[in-house]
Amino acid sequence: MRVEQGRFSNWGNYPVRTGTSISPESVVDVQAVVAEGAALTPRGNGRSYGDASLGGRMLDGRSLPEVFTLNAEKGTLTCGAGMMLDELLLRIVPEGFFLPVSPGTRLITVGGAIAADIHGKNHHVDGSISAHILEMHIVTGNGEEVVCSPEVHAELFWNTVGGMGLTGMITQATIALKRITTAYIRQQSIKCKNLSELFQRFEENADATYSVAWIDLLATGDALGRSLLLLGEHEPIESLPAKYRKAPLRLHAKAKLFVPFFFPEFALSNLTVRIFNMLFYGKQFSKVSESVAHYGPYFHPLDAVRDWNKIYGRRGFLQYQVVVPLEGGEARMRIIVEELSNAGVASFLAVLKRFGPGNEKSLMSFPMEGFTLALDIPRSDAVFAVLDRIDAMVVEAGGRIYLAKDARMSAETLRATYPGLTAFQRTVAHEGRERFTSALAERISLRNHRMDNPRFDPKTVLILGATSDIAAAMAEQFASEGNGLILAGRDMNKLREMAERLGRAHGTACVPQVFDASKPESHRVFYESLDPRPGIVVCAFGDLPDQFKAQEDPALALQSIQVNYTGAVSILEYAAADLEARNAGHIIGISSVAGDRGRASNYVYGSAKAGFTAYLSGLRHRLFKSGVSVLTVKPGFVRTRMTEGLPLPAPLTATADQAAAAIIKAMKKKQNTVYVLGRWRLVMFVVRNLPEFIFKRSKL
Repeated sequence: MRVEQGRFSNWGNYPVRTGTSISPESVVDVQAVVAEGAALTPRGNGRSYGDASLGGRMLDGRSLPEVFTLNAEKGTLTCGAGMMLDELLLRIVPEGFFLPVSPGTRLITVGGAIAADIHGKNHHVDGSISAHILEMHIVTGNGEEVVCSPEVHAELFWNTVGGMGLTGMITQATIALKRITTAYIRQQSIKCKNLSELFQRFEENADATYSVAWIDLLATGDALGRSLLLLGEHEPIESLPAKYRKAPLRLHAKAKLFVPFFFPEFALSNLTVRIFNMLFYGKQFSKVSESVAHYGPYFHPLDAVRDWNKIYGRRGFLQYQVVVPLEGGEARMRIIVEELSNAGVASFLAVLKRFGPGNEKSLMSFPMEGFTLALDIPRSDAVFAVLDRIDAMVVEAGGRIYLAKDARMSAETLRATYPGLTAFQRTVAHEGRERFTSALAERISLRNHRMDNPRFDPKTVLILGATSDIAAAMAEQFASEGNGLILAGRDMNKLREMAERLGRAHGTACVPQVFDASKPESHRVFYESLDPRPGIVVCAFGDLPDQFKAQEDPALALQSIQVNYTGAVSILEYAAADLEARNAGHIIGISSVAGDRGRASNYVYGSAKAGFTAYLSGLRHRLFKSGVSVLTVKPGFVRTRMTEGLPLPAPLTATADQAAAAIIKAMKKKQNTVYVLGRWRLVMFVVRNLPEFIFKRSKL
């Protein structure tokens, strides 16, 4: 198996996650990785738009052995889940077959298509891919490869289709294909002057096999929702134009164009999109235009340009797709389009479609009978606010948001829009055995079968080691600013007293929690039990051993390392994953100047803090693009109970209150590192740079 570590994103280039990609070369490899027990994220070609196939340990299905068996008599195909639709088309089109459902790109894997229950321009006629899957092989959480179908292991089957990879790793599938005599589509383009006319044309052409509308979201007034409705039918051989008859089953071409670099942010401004929309709408002069198009540009126009996602720049983009029910759908969709138009949301690729009845057996399948709108939008804070408002409209309408394209929906919106969620989560718990997850699943509590999912409060502060003097001073200041507190430590009596005092003094919520840094095995349960989940996490615990005793008793040295480094890394990894999935928050790690260079007087403690400082640096690098800040604190000498009795030089010694104020100020400024007293920066610069032959003779 090939293992690759790095930073990963999906097609929207947002969010970016640090992780490990594992490429199994057989089903046995998949089973072996599952047996290791760590959480895994099934991943295909990374063409979902949000964080659906991102995780700490990703299982890449593309490396699985090729399986391809075409039964021309039955019109079925059995293939490996890691094969891409692109490859399938290259093999089945010459034999007179086509995919039953074609999404907007052919560069996705079969497994990904099933996990997202993809739909196409023909959903109102043929449904989504789940209507055409005859059988699947899935490696579930217990490591067993299960063969399931709509009739055999049906619960597993229907929860895997649309289940976003949480029930297991799909390894193989059998699909019912569509028979064709040519590779061409008879396309009709109808120019619609506004939204009202578009909905009228949808009704008039309800029997068309393929239908989709491009819509101008920047148009306003009487032109609101002006659009081009594109209808399509497979062209039979007998009516194919003569110029195409030499090769009626011609295959699609590979992409020849490519985007070589990330565009600057202004390239997709409202002005440039407005110009594009004007040209695209205006290029058709007649009311109705008819032509014959190859399936490639008809179904997958953007696949002709490699790396087209770079057009949106390094900030990335969001693809956002919603559906509202048929009853009242026109009025609901008009309100949504008006909201987008009034907000000036620029999307040169905005499409509106009519869905047929959804598949009620597939609990997490996105389509329902109604109207669906999909957008590509450059990422910005303003866009997040607009989409939050539209989420509320979708919830009120009884609609839902497509998980395969989501990067920012809340867990509350998920629960309000997917009525089969509870039953799905029970199946995930049973079949997945908590072996399968994703950044999406963690962000919106998709796999959590408990319905009391914790809230997230960006102002709540978790203080680990809350009874230390610096931590107590920080708790006082945070409480005075109105932050809620979760005070964690080993001494529950002290924590309760502290929580009651702060709550009375500042009128804020203060909750005591038992936490032991020296027991990493308990950290996951501890963090997952927090409600609300904190937006600010402070790691303030520490253990300062007597250096001479630690030299004589290695157990004391190991205990110090366990608390100061191992325990800190353990709990902060859970906090980091949670905040990274939310793209917000602060982590504060209290390290020490002792970690800047090992000194004979405290090298056991210093070595642990050196490791912790390096860890925080790496964590900061990992979380930077997600918007989570990581602050490394090097207090220097502070008058606390831990340093009581030590001869501390007054000019270099701060109080706990000074330390708290400096730390919180640095956090708000999103600084990387802070010394409580600025003079320590100079002192440690000298200490770090002393030549070794001088340093080892010193009495530091």
